[in-house]
Amino acid sequence: MEISSQLVKTLREKTNAPMMNCKKALQECGGDMDKAVDWLRQKGLKLADVRSSRATREGLVLTAVAPDGLKGAMVELNTETDFVAKMDSFKEITESLVNYLIKAESLPSDVPALLECQCPNCGRFFKDVVTDAIAKTGENMKLRRFTVMTAPASGLVHGYIHPGSRLAVLVAVTAEKPGPELDALAHNLAMHIAWANPLALEIADLPPELIEREKAVYAAKAETEAEEKIKKAGAKALPKDVLIGKMIEGQLKKFHGEVVLLEQAYIKDPAKTVTAILKEASGALGVVKIAAYSRFQLGEEIKGEEQ
Repeated sequence: MEISSQLVKTLREKTNAPMMNCKKALQECGGDMDKAVDWLRQKGLKLADVRSSRATREGLVLTAVAPDGLKGAMVELNTETDFVAKMDSFKEITESLVNYLIKAESLPSDVPALLECQCPNCGRFFKDVVTDAIAKTGENMKLRRFTVMTAPASGLVHGYIHPGSRLAVLVAVTAEKPGPELDALAHNLAMHIAWANPLALEIADLPPELIEREKAVYAAKAETEAEEKIKKAGAKALPKDVLIGKMIEGQLKKFHGEVVLLEQAYIKDPAKTVTAILKEASGALGVVKIAAYSRFQLGEEIKGEEQ
């Protein structure tokens, strides 16, 4: 049957599918609009299934913070090329995901659960929104991860997105006397976290197996270096086991300064640690603490993730 351009335009406006696909759908469905919509959906599902194994190394990382500043969310959505990642439609999907998490009363437990939630912009399930985007762009897309962070009433959550939206940070801070200075401090801390990429907030948070591995490396190195130090020091030399212990302790302290947020040299004043900066801020704000932080870098390796 002959399909009018107006009918094709109407289907295009309803589905945002390419014009040629809309015309094909209407032809296949005898001009029935509802059936044509379903036909396009099925086409999208088949394409998504075919493309599901293709690598997705590009994409966006975005954050959002609730108006009261007490809740923040961060999402990483991946696609195949930087070209698609820069499309407004791709950014809109990522924004709708992160904004949903800000407003949701009951948070999804994992990525599959989030994809089963309804998009606040269109009322459709996120999994269907992503499937349709795959059909329209011709590229695979995957929601890789998300996180949600809350702060007590005496604090706030701050989100930082590095230019290019390939790196983002959420940080929650608290203060005895919250004030405007707290938001500025949180912003600077978020930029520090983006730059320094700490592995843990404090020393006690480091995985025990990581510490043991570092100690083993330092011990092997200290064994050799201790012999040389003893030869040079002669009679004044410390016992070998004591010397090795001090050398390992020194190396561990240096390691903590590299990977532990509170022990790191502050990005805006390397002569001070992050802990020292928090103590300085306590003059106006009372005791200030970092309650939590999270850092997403596009495509970074995630422990336990299937490649």
